[in-house]
Amino acid sequence: MALTARAKVAQEKNAPSRPRPAPQVTGKLVGTDGSRLMILQYEHDSKSETFVGRIQSACMLPVNSSPAESKQLDLSMIPKQTVLTVFYIRHIQAGNVGKRSENVILAVRFDRLHGGDSTLPQGVVIPCVKSAGPATR
Repeated sequence: MALTARAKVAQEKNAPSRPRPAPQVTGKLVGTDGSRLMILQYEHDSKSETFVGRIQSACMLPVNSSPAESKQLDLSMIPKQTVLTVFYIRHIQAGNVGKRSENVILAVRFDRLHGGDSTLPQGVVIPCVKSAGPATR
């Protein structure tokens, strides 16, 4: 009898959620508004597609001299035609049921920089989200 009660309680508990990777798109940068908007062109099923996304908050570049420090990425400094990967989520604002969703960029990674004079780090995932700060109990 006690075993049956324990099994029932175990079945009623929610299973822990598994981490899922964010969707990502790799393509060439074709445009930006310099502060929040990024436009990439990429190939999907042998067709050219366009990705439009907005960064949630400033993307923070690591500073070489101190890993604990970072500086804000100015999107206008990214050379056009740079191949990069964006990690994003689709977001529908509350009250906008039936309207188009917005792609919210969580992080970027520069895979191949266009031009030789850029100092942007290649192959490093750069966060574009606000830190929640230290956890409190």
